[in-house]
Amino acid sequence: MNSCDFRVFLQEFGTTVHLSLPGSVSEKERLLLKLLMQGMSVTEISQYRNRSAKTISHQKKQLFEKLGIQSDITFWRDIFFQYNPEIISATGNNSHKYINDNHYHHIVTPEAISLALENHEFKPWIQPVFCAQTGVLTGCEVLVRWEHPQTGMIPPDQFIPLAESSGLIVIMTRQLMKQTADILMPVKHLLPDNFHIGINVSAGCFLAAGFEKECLNLVKKLGNDKIKLVLELTERNPIPVTPEARAIFDSLHQHNITFALDDFGTGYATYRYLQAFPVDFIKIDKSFVQMASVDEISGHIVD
Repeated sequence: MNSCDFRVFLQEFGTTVHLSLPGSVSEKERLLLKLLMQGMSVTEISQYRNRSAKTISHQKKQLFEKLGIQSDITFWRDIFFQYNPEIISATGNNSHKYINDNHYHHIVTPEAISLALENHEFKPWIQPVFCAQTGVLTGCEVLVRWEHPQTGMIPPDQFIPLAESSGLIVIMTRQLMKQTADILMPVKHLLPDNFHIGINVSAGCFLAAGFEKECLNLVKKLGNDKIKLVLELTERNPIPVTPEARAIFDSLHQHNITFALDDFGTGYATYRYLQAFPVDFIKIDKSFVQMASVDEISGHIVD
């Protein structure tokens, strides 16, 4: 079968990817592949090529079928396993081939996240919280995991930042809250009083229309007198300090919903949050806790 030489420079990594493509891949398709490998989304490519997003999506689908690429998530895996590309550094003196699955990484796009939300692939992981002194179960923290049907578990650091920047985190959080209520409903009579449920909340979720109602629905479903909802604020995407935001804090507080500052001390918004908003708890970052026994400053912070 005829083949064609294909090279693309990945500026972010300072490397050139070199592989042989089937001869049936057209010049237009090679350009599309190049842009996809450089991390551009369908929307960005449509703007760059002055074509509709629908047209680019169709061309992308045809290209994936021709190259044997299953999805956005398996993009790099399929390229590495099927075409065994040569990776050449900018210096040109240490080229090598990726030949095992330890070297590929998932390419996550807003389109992939949106499709996963439609298919309900994001699942809550209920992590129990115990009292350090008594060992008694006091609550849980709701974490999110992406259970992709083809590639398996995708870690949150590969999709949470993009979900936040694209606004899809709002839908994701709503799904998690509903699923969490469904999971805990059958066992709510076994939960201790004041059982707290911690859920991470970004600025996009906090300010989204209907967020307060979603919180109240979760509390009502599990029992107002039984559980305490704790909204854990992330500093990666801080809530703006505005009168509107403060009003939301106050309203939720009136319904016995509390707030925690997650990973205290790791972000620039830490002290501004404490001054501007009624935060009930702080969660000290593990970097301080792990060093508390060997580092005097870290020990003072934890104390």
